[in-house]
Amino acid sequence: MAGDRGNTAGDLFDRDAVVAASRGTGRLLRAAAEARARAGLGAEDLLIFLAVGHLGIDATGEIPRMTPCTYLQIAEFLAVPRETVRRKVGRLCDRGFTRSGSTGIVVRDVDVWVRQAAAFFATSEDEPKSAAGSTPRTRVAELRQQGK
Repeated sequence: MAGDRGNTAGDLFDRDAVVAASRGTGRLLRAAAEARARAGLGAEDLLIFLAVGHLGIDATGEIPRMTPCTYLQIAEFLAVPRETVRRKVGRLCDRGFTRSGSTGIVVRDVDVWVRQAAAFFATSEDEPKSAAGSTPRTRVAELRQQGK
């Protein structure tokens, strides 16, 4: 139609959903980068380590309780091949992150697991800041406003 500009950006997507997805993705990527830099864990190693804790740590009581989980439980939970889980858990055991025995796999140090898991829930205030004091996301927004 004449004079109809078509869809605007606001018509094409839900801005709040995009912002929430961007923040969540940022947390995920920062946590993965931090795990690689600090602990030498690749993304799949990190997911398997977190799954071992998620499946095996019961914190509903006064004292957290650890229950061993199996390769199959982890593989089904993450939808990855059991052989991949077995190989990655072997590396996690060699590096001191998990312990494997006849009853299954457990996290070796719950505090390490909590730190890795908590990295996924960092808030935007925890984003790395540039020398100018702005986060990468706010810097991009500033540049857009300036037309750059």
